[in-house]
Amino acid sequence: MSDLVISLDLELFWGVADSRTVEGYRKNIEGSFAAIPRMLSMFKQYDVCATWATVGMTMCRDVNQWMEMQPEVLPTYARGECSSYTLLQKVREYPNLFFNRGVVEKILATPGQELATHTYSHFYCGEFGATPAQFAADLACAQRIAAELGVRYRSIVFPRNQTRPEYLPEVAKAGIQVYRGNPNHWLYRDGHVTPGGIAGRAVRFADTWCPLTGQHVGKPVRHDGLVNVPASLFLRPWSPGLQGLELLRLRRVKKAMAAAAKSDGIFHLWWHPHNFGLDPDQNLHALELILQDYQRVRDQYGMRSVTMGDFAANEAA
Repeated sequence: MSDLVISLDLELFWGVADSRTVEGYRKNIEGSFAAIPRMLSMFKQYDVCATWATVGMTMCRDVNQWMEMQPEVLPTYARGECSSYTLLQKVREYPNLFFNRGVVEKILATPGQELATHTYSHFYCGEFGATPAQFAADLACAQRIAAELGVRYRSIVFPRNQTRPEYLPEVAKAGIQVYRGNPNHWLYRDGHVTPGGIAGRAVRFADTWCPLTGQHVGKPVRHDGLVNVPASLFLRPWSPGLQGLELLRLRRVKKAMAAAAKSDGIFHLWWHPHNFGLDPDQNLHALELILQDYQRVRDQYGMRSVTMGDFAANEAA
């Protein structure tokens, strides 16, 4: 049996605060608030499940709750700007870019959608100075805020795809069973870090349109009480400067999905909701074409739409 897995990294500005400015990226975040209900409606229309890996801080009601709800141990990153706890001034000035419990409630109210954790603070396991003990404290805080919404996590997506083996025991201890690993290719194994410098980044970029690294058909990997459901492709957002390559971009996704369907594998597509914050009509049109093609391979090959959490040991088919 083949599976379509969709996971979305719901971060708001927490996920880009160390690399973007408010002035340069606020439209992407604000635009995602309108795009997310449209995505949910589309998933419902096409009977597609999705996993929404959400930064726990986004679920705080306001800055006061955020200040009160902190883990027992804060991260000690060598690069202090990576810590969400240094953002107090921006959080006070632009709270709508950091908090939106309402959008999470919309996700939970939509059939077939799973709320997973993207850690509480967008925790960087690959950042020098971070420790597993700090990560464990962060996960405990993520679980506390989720419990307010009646959620018990089954799945996790590591921020920046920084999956590190020394942190996985803490995931298991927290009762989380499933994580999104990276594609099994040297160009992607280390998450957001691209080997090969400029050449490696160029190959990754071109891989969006041409299958230079293969189709990335996945299989669940079970170990030490956890299940790795590896990513296949990142759904790069529509770009006005690259619209002439749009058919190639969609063909890349569809061929990879078909390859998984034919081989009883997993096609795991992921993106950030803020990737749809600009040009939402074009991005949602592309998503609809992909979902329509999913229906075709579902009818032809029996592909299922499942969440990451559906691979948990006590729920696996």
